[in-house]
Amino acid sequence: MISIFIVEDNKSFQNLLVRLFQHSPEFSLTGAADNGKDALLHIPALQPDVVLMDIGLPDISGVECIARLKPQCAGTEFVAFTVSDEDEVVFEALKTGATSYLMKSTPPDELIKAIKEVHNGGSPISSDIARKIINRFSVQHEKQTAKKKGFGISKREDEMLKYLAEGMTYQEVADRMFISLSTLKSHIYNTYEKLQVSNKVEAINKYFEK
Repeated sequence: MISIFIVEDNKSFQNLLVRLFQHSPEFSLTGAADNGKDALLHIPALQPDVVLMDIGLPDISGVECIARLKPQCAGTEFVAFTVSDEDEVVFEALKTGATSYLMKSTPPDELIKAIKEVHNGGSPISSDIARKIINRFSVQHEKQTAKKKGFGISKREDEMLKYLAEGMTYQEVADRMFISLSTLKSHIYNTYEKLQVSNKVEAINKYFEK
């Protein structure tokens, strides 16, 4: 059986969760708390397999609770459970040690399935949260790609340099990029600053390492 502890400040919702896991033969409910103080007091002593942690607690945030409990509960998996899908809340919860991040709108059968998955080594995440994580990694990847070049060149600036390297005139590049000539010149100036060069040939040679 999977031992589980519930931390949820909404008493009505907590009761629903308690009944859900009490009536599931695969789970053993070790306790429930409606605030961070009680969670910090009881969870280390009980060492449950899984903690379903409400993030928006009235005293100590669920994120802080996870951060403080994680070192004391090496065998416990923490599931962030909340109505909030704000980027910073999501990433702080995962950064502090949450294995999973689920929205409270998750249907009961899917919640049961997700808790089992967590116990078996998985990291289920609500679909809208997963999209946020993918988007964050995508942005980070773009930044890292630019950083590897050492210049901080943006995607649009990269496009511009490629056109210039093909021998296009400024006007042709502006037309291809659907921007005005003055906007293009602004991009060129910024690129020269990043590359620390003074003309087009130097910019192309340095960026493409010719």
